[in-house]
Amino acid sequence: MPQNKITVPLKKALLELESGDQKKIDKAIQTISTSGNIALIPMLLDLLLHNGSPLIQKKVMSLLSDITDNNAKEIIIESLKNDAHEKFKTNLINVVWNSKLDFSEYIAEFVALSTQGDLMRAVECLTVIENLTGPFEEHHLLESQLYLKEYYAERLKERGQKDEIIAEIAMFIQEQNDGIDADLLIE
Repeated sequence: MPQNKITVPLKKALLELESGDQKKIDKAIQTISTSGNIALIPMLLDLLLHNGSPLIQKKVMSLLSDITDNNAKEIIIESLKNDAHEKFKTNLINVVWNSKLDFSEYIAEFVALSTQGDLMRAVECLTVIENLTGPFEEHHLLESQLYLKEYYAERLKERGQKDEIIAEIAMFIQEQNDGIDADLLIE
């Protein structure tokens, strides 16, 4: 999605997404998909905030999963950090998991997200983290470990299913960090 200018046909397509007419919605999704414009991502996410239609949500999430422009990664990560998008963060994490883009440099953000939400969000984050291709930079792994230490310091007395998922994430991060330490010994 190399373009950044939002043309009149794209503005029209955004409006047609809210029409409720299945044919118009399908045509709008097709128009947006072929335009390759990552500048539409924030607008599509805002649409999800104001439109409760499961059909539109499914189609927009599918559209986001198909993005291949690496510049979209930062926009998606910023959307995941935005508290206004709390309602669909778990679905957006699923978009990352289904995406063809490599989010390895954002491993710490997914660790943080896993500690902030409910069990389902932690499971989605674990899935994303386990499927990141790496290699991971040491500072990203150290940042991840800090998020995990903070989480466990706050939750020392309570233990539940989510804690088990977070423990799996911690083990993954530790394994990756051990791999970096081993690489340093080889050099």
